[in-house]
Amino acid sequence: MTSRFSVAFVAFLVFGLFQQDAHAQAKPDFSNYEYFVTENGDFGLYKPKGWKVNTERYPNGKMVLVTDERDLCYASTTFLEKVDARLDSVSFAGATIKNVMKQMPDLKILEARSSRDRMHTMVKYQRRGGQNIVIEGRYCFNVKRPNGLVTGYEAPADQFKEKLPTLLTVIANITVQDPQTYEKLASQRDKGKIMFELPMSEASAPDRTCWLSVPQGWTFTAGKGQALCTSPDGDIGYIYAIISFVGQSRIPYFDSRNIPGDLRRNYMLPTDALIVASQHTGSSNHRVIERYSNLSWARQASSYLKRGTDAEIALISCTSKNGVAVTGYYDILGLHQDNAGQWAIIPMGFWAPTSQFGQYLSSLLKIAGSYRLNDQWAREYVRQGQERVREMMKKTSSMMSRYAEEMRQSNLASHQNRMRSDDFISYKFSTYMRGEQEWVTQLEGGTVVTTDHWGLSVGGRYAVEGRPFNYYNFEGEKYGLIPVDTSREVYERVKGVN
Repeated sequence: MTSRFSVAFVAFLVFGLFQQDAHAQAKPDFSNYEYFVTENGDFGLYKPKGWKVNTERYPNGKMVLVTDERDLCYASTTFLEKVDARLDSVSFAGATIKNVMKQMPDLKILEARSSRDRMHTMVKYQRRGGQNIVIEGRYCFNVKRPNGLVTGYEAPADQFKEKLPTLLTVIANITVQDPQTYEKLASQRDKGKIMFELPMSEASAPDRTCWLSVPQGWTFTAGKGQALCTSPDGDIGYIYAIISFVGQSRIPYFDSRNIPGDLRRNYMLPTDALIVASQHTGSSNHRVIERYSNLSWARQASSYLKRGTDAEIALISCTSKNGVAVTGYYDILGLHQDNAGQWAIIPMGFWAPTSQFGQYLSSLLKIAGSYRLNDQWAREYVRQGQERVREMMKKTSSMMSRYAEEMRQSNLASHQNRMRSDDFISYKFSTYMRGEQEWVTQLEGGTVVTTDHWGLSVGGRYAVEGRPFNYYNFEGEKYGLIPVDTSREVYERVKGVN
């Protein structure tokens, strides 16, 4: 599915100068999934095509079991009500495993862990399956009286890591159906009212910078190559945009608070930044179902833009501002924070109600694949962007020139503070010899963090010990930290020297 998006995504960012290598890194093919409602109407879930679904009902609950075509992999979830008040997750797990071992005597427990409150227990096991294949699995027991939840999944041991993302995706997308909602869906299905292909027509942005296939009755907002297309209630949609953030400036005497913008955060990874932006628009309860780095695409984008980048692919669920549970797929590029504090993400993705995601997937893919960019406008955008970069460089150079001049003037009074200068020079030399670096963060009122060959410390006490944290290994800027020993002025402020 990603290959359908790569041409449009790359065209928008680098305007056709190179294409993304869609096969550089393995990623799940979500076009091979389908939405499924069990015959009894108890569950709705998102599963790989061809996988089988079975359900069981108990006096105090119900279970859904999803298996692959060869019955070698499975994922299950059991929902229980009115759990015995004497049971916690440990005793619950013990009783369950005991019953399972009666049916599978060769079951071997590899690991078992529980939370301190005994409400959560995980059991890791192996057994022999058909054709003497070694099967590895997990059971997770959760008790929150009066309810209980048991999830389980297994696969051949030599394929377990490979199959794990698929198994967890299935479990994460199992929904207990409301009986009235199921009856309504069943009625619509009988009358042929459920639409799997939305009627749509091509629409152009007002400034003619891009085109997109838009379903009838949907809202289409576009300009400068960006596009947002949503259903009337906003719970289904497609986005292709630049979302800007403003962090802390690293330029002396330049306050990034003067830069306009509502999203005031230091740099974070693309998926985390997209969640922050989504929360700003009213969504909540975000949960990352799957998340993958796209290192090849990040390297290509960074090489072209001459700027650090990160690229991620994510499947995210959340509650929309209307209170609807939705799931979305996103391909996100993050542009690292510059010295002025500005950075951005470029998400391409789509979303729909979780219970209907499979039904709308085909239409959303068609919308995403229809994006077209005005090449002439793209070339002009690049030219203007280069002009803006040159103008910013002039301003930055001017700021640095003024800063250097002020420092030269201050040196005229150096004879009045010779001892302070010696202290600073001694400090610089000693920290260099020890491989030591001090950083400051705006959190907690400007906490000072020290890193050296032995770890990371705060207030003279080690907070992290282990791999080298010296100045030539530790990349503090990635974590929102700023070096505090770059100048004497900063050194004196942090150390409190009068």
